[in-house]
Amino acid sequence: MFNYSEKLNTLMETVKRIYEENWGKYPPSHDFLHVKRVLVIAEKIAREEGFTEEDILILKTAVILHDIAIAVTGSKNNHAEKSSKIAEDMLRKLGYPSKAVEVICTAIAEHSWRVNRKPSSRISAILQDADRIDALGAIGLARLFSYSTILGRLFYNEEEPIPRSRQLNEDRYALDHVFTKLAKIPDRMNTASGRRIAENRLKLLLKILGYMEREIEGKM
Repeated sequence: MFNYSEKLNTLMETVKRIYEENWGKYPPSHDFLHVKRVLVIAEKIAREEGFTEEDILILKTAVILHDIAIAVTGSKNNHAEKSSKIAEDMLRKLGYPSKAVEVICTAIAEHSWRVNRKPSSRISAILQDADRIDALGAIGLARLFSYSTILGRLFYNEEEPIPRSRQLNEDRYALDHVFTKLAKIPDRMNTASGRRIAENRLKLLLKILGYMEREIEGKM
């Protein structure tokens, strides 16, 4: 019988080393801490959804490798498909069963929001949910600002920081991205557990934005 737990520990150390060796090459918003947070979220959802221990280990393997191409190349361009290919090579070298490799690599290829692919398995569904949940809440806002500096966005529109009447422009303002994408995440969840967590984190994110607006206006 294949020892998923033992191989997972080996893989975790290997991937951690890849991120460490490439530090500074990829955006901090997609570092190894992001991977570890998604691991926690994914396991929580999987247990609530009644996954077996073996399936949880397979899911965790997919999580660990879901953004590996970003660490290796420093780019998010087509990263889901590239990560899937890197993962396949690594997993085959570790002797993973072919069926597990197929499920894991397909889930990785499907996880990107931009790709917008319907999950083909429960593993894929939870990877999508967990990865997207990490874009919400206080951590999500920190990640948004971090990545926005790389994209050259201003944090907010000076005249109307929280967009209410003006046209959204996420290419120019970081906070606009909350309303063009992040606010839609709960409705895109694949699982009931994921939706509950996403809704709670979105509420927190919007509450923080309210405080930010008051600070900008000098009301706090």
